[in-house]
Amino acid sequence: MKDLVLEAKNGNKEAFTQLILNIKNDLYKICVTRLNNEHDIDDAIQETMLQAYEKIHQLHDNSKFKAWTIKILINNCNLIYKRKKKTILLNDENNIFEYLEKSENLGNINLIENTLDFYKLISGLTYKEKIILILYYAEDFSINEISKILNMNENTVKTKIRRAKEKIKSKIEGGVKIG
Repeated sequence: MKDLVLEAKNGNKEAFTQLILNIKNDLYKICVTRLNNEHDIDDAIQETMLQAYEKIHQLHDNSKFKAWTIKILINNCNLIYKRKKKTILLNDENNIFEYLEKSENLGNINLIENTLDFYKLISGLTYKEKIILILYYAEDFSINEISKILNMNENTVKTKIRRAKEKIKSKIEGGVKIG
């Protein structure tokens, strides 16, 4: 990926397109956590691609392209969200199913079931908790990387992960009936 970033920085549009294609599903998954309208999601992703293309020369570490682009995306999602002033729920089943339909892994039923289970588990969490868990568990970002993407202290990220896991655990335990 670093080579593609270098080529994109040198003006190669095809290299930039390939970079975006490599992360498009990840961008969509993250966008769905904040926006529930396909039009808004498309706008956020399109604006992110434009900004990333225009500012790619500002990226200092070529290996951080994905994290850098996700940070741009989150900022764009937040701007759209604030403009709309809507209450958004992550676990809007329509958005999850639309994502799964667009997924290249649609044939993998285990992936679909795991994705739905994950989104159902995090449905009652705050936006920050959801986005942190998605970045950590679904996108495999480190605590350090998440803290940089979200402009948070590493200890705050760790605390939010721990509290979110506690909420999920209590949700699961509260749902189990004994007897």
